[in-house]
Amino acid sequence: MRREWLVVPDTNFLLIPGQFGVDIIGELNRILDVKFKIVIPNVVIQELNVIEKKTRGKDLLAVRMAKKLTERFETVELGRFGERPIDDQIFDFAVKNGRVIVCTNDKGLKRRLREKGVPVVYLRSKKILELEGMLE
Repeated sequence: MRREWLVVPDTNFLLIPGQFGVDIIGELNRILDVKFKIVIPNVVIQELNVIEKKTRGKDLLAVRMAKKLTERFETVELGRFGERPIDDQIFDFAVKNGRVIVCTNDKGLKRRLREKGVPVVYLRSKKILELEGMLE
């Protein structure tokens, strides 16, 4: 059985460094006192590529920072891009695999995950990350 937790960020979570100047990796290390590994869903990388093509200015910078960040981590295959909403694919992966922490600011996804007992990390006050849920 896998001992470490998998930390799975959604697309908007990866935009936080570029949008709010928050060091999400440093913050994850600060708030998670468990062994963890960050994995990037394949569909999130594909969504970043799509967003990059239609974005300009400051937002484009945030997208490029997010893409650069994803290069540091392993990719996990969740499904096909565009087939089902990415939130649903992340939700199913988290519920099915156990020992998964999802990083999202999406209220609907966060609520659904918490109902299933999945821990969630989110941005609070646009400057720090916070963990909701128990890590056992």
